[in-house]
Amino acid sequence: MSGSDSILDKSISRRRVLGYGAAGAGLAMLPWQAALAAKMDAEAGSKAMIKRAIPGTDEMIPAMGMGSSGSYERLSSSSAEELRTVMKEFVAMGGTLVDTSPSYGNAETNIGEIARDTDVRDQLFMATKVRKTSREATLDQFRSSIDALGEPIDLLQIHNFIGLENQWATLKQLKEEGRVRYIGITHYLTSAFDELEHQMATKEMDFVQFNYSVMTPDAEERLLPMAADHGIAVLVNRAFNDGRIFGATKGKQLPEYAKDFDCFSWAQFALKYVLANETVTAAIPATSDPEHLRDNMHAGYGKLPDAAQRKRMRETIASL
Repeated sequence: MSGSDSILDKSISRRRVLGYGAAGAGLAMLPWQAALAAKMDAEAGSKAMIKRAIPGTDEMIPAMGMGSSGSYERLSSSSAEELRTVMKEFVAMGGTLVDTSPSYGNAETNIGEIARDTDVRDQLFMATKVRKTSREATLDQFRSSIDALGEPIDLLQIHNFIGLENQWATLKQLKEEGRVRYIGITHYLTSAFDELEHQMATKEMDFVQFNYSVMTPDAEERLLPMAADHGIAVLVNRAFNDGRIFGATKGKQLPEYAKDFDCFSWAQFALKYVLANETVTAAIPATSDPEHLRDNMHAGYGKLPDAAQRKRMRETIASL
């Protein structure tokens, strides 16, 4: 993990100054948090991130991925430098899976350019989406994604059911031809779970992406067991409930029991809850802030909460 020591040292020094790790709300770290943060920073430099197998294959991918909605969509001179740092440190801290979409502004173009500029493109597991209703429009969009991101496209997903029935055959053909390695579908709303359940039961997909969090754990009831039964890899979006968890925890100290599963921030609290379900292949929070990226990535190291601890976590969040 080349260069990770200096990156991780900088991470802890900033965290002490900014207090981000305490609660994501400007609170100073408590002594136990600072001690755990220092310990985990040191260990992250020498220990591999948690990895999960893509069902039906021998391929393992890191459990912490990175999304791009709202983060890579637009570039300015200042944001470009921050995003280069985010990309470099994402890879240095063990990440590979980047999830994007043609609908996220210029995210595909920006990710492709930054990945090449920082010499990490070959290390990335690149996931993108299509959201067209005709075969030709889908193929045109796919070709544009290749132009922006480069090859290979590891995972191609149908975005939010758009053109799903018409375009599933197109995705299957692209996979058969070796143009993409894996195919799947995505959604981000709990109200879509009935349709997701139907699609997971009736289509041979490699990946499914949906929302799941300590605040909204509904996927535990049906979708996660179904994914396990059908051998479908799971990407989790909205692990922070679009940031609402930080509003709920603002001004609140992290409970001390979080140290029992190597957690020293509210961001990690949310992410470790998600990753503790072994059916989850990867979580994909988006950020354009290098400090937040480092904090997120630490969720992929160390211990994860067990069932009793996850119950306590839900109770903690519900009580805020």
